[in-house]
Amino acid sequence: MDDIRLERDPAVIQNSEVSLQSQYTSLDQASRLQNASEDRGNNVLTNTTQSSQYTPLHPSTRSWEVPRQHVTVEKIIGKGAFSQVAKGIAINLRGRPGKTQVAIKKLKENAPETDRRDLLSELEIIKQLKPHPHVIKLLGCVTESEPLLVLIEYVPFGDLLGYLRKSRGLNDTYYKDPDIKPKTSLTSQQLIKFAWQIADGMSYLSSKRIIHRDLAARNVLVGERETCKVTDFGMARDVQQENIYERKTKGRLPVKWTAMEALLYGTYSTKSDVWSYGVLLYEIFTIGGSPYPRMDGRKIVNWLQQGHRMSKPRHVDEKLYGIMTKCWQENPHGRPTFTELRNELKEMENQHKRLINMEMYDKQLYANVEDLVV
Repeated sequence: MDDIRLERDPAVIQNSEVSLQSQYTSLDQASRLQNASEDRGNNVLTNTTQSSQYTPLHPSTRSWEVPRQHVTVEKIIGKGAFSQVAKGIAINLRGRPGKTQVAIKKLKENAPETDRRDLLSELEIIKQLKPHPHVIKLLGCVTESEPLLVLIEYVPFGDLLGYLRKSRGLNDTYYKDPDIKPKTSLTSQQLIKFAWQIADGMSYLSSKRIIHRDLAARNVLVGERETCKVTDFGMARDVQQENIYERKTKGRLPVKWTAMEALLYGTYSTKSDVWSYGVLLYEIFTIGGSPYPRMDGRKIVNWLQQGHRMSKPRHVDEKLYGIMTKCWQENPHGRPTFTELRNELKEMENQHKRLINMEMYDKQLYANVEDLVV
């Protein structure tokens, strides 16, 4: 298997204004990648809006609406490609009398209507979900007046990508000022725990026939006791009627995390999320390294078609790398399920073997992080 290697350039990370939107290739360009896309704004779900499909946190009510005067925004703590997250307080949430600290997802200033529709679409997705330890929990929403607010559980460690990078001394402004700083040296067991927890959350989502389509370390949050929770369902799709989702028109796409069949033909399934999960494992095991470093996203699909895959980081055991490459099988049916991934990785964690040798970790090799600053 041919490989791609990170250049050994120990350049100091500079605070250059690299927008997270650079993670998402415009498919006016990516049409050259084989025209696999659709307008994210045209995807308000149709079969998730029936209230009979919702499973609220509190069975006594089917309404998630919270009076605006019950929500106080304190400060912006995170900015993504299309929205921002604030820390705040909500009072008298259903089943939660008094004050509750929440994370508040809201649109950026002057956001286009397509982004508003995406946030509403995300809200409809998470309304369906029962509480799960490895999926972010919805607490309420404000939709009857502007601005639109989605209230989710607050997590003290921030996003996983920032958590990993900060643990090795890099600055990351994606999620500012988490309440709890990460440990400076993560163990092999901790990293594998992160991996199986995310697989567990994705196993639950796939059981609900939800395709995430943007699974990456930046879209996982780290909560109490370093528990990973899948979040950011802005690109997710409910496929209750079909197991495959097809993009119809042009839109934005996180190319380096996207499966071959999605890049080539615009078709998505849970198995395309498994491909993305393999890239996420690369992010975890390189402690926040950038996938396909210095490679133009528009060239990736041809490179993958030629049989190339990212090489094994030298500090990562062959067994873990084998899991990653199984996720990158060209034939989606050859990829493992999330349940299989969870079980295999959890068993590895329980064996307490050092599958990630941090003594061999090359800090300089992974120093060039291309997407640090939003």
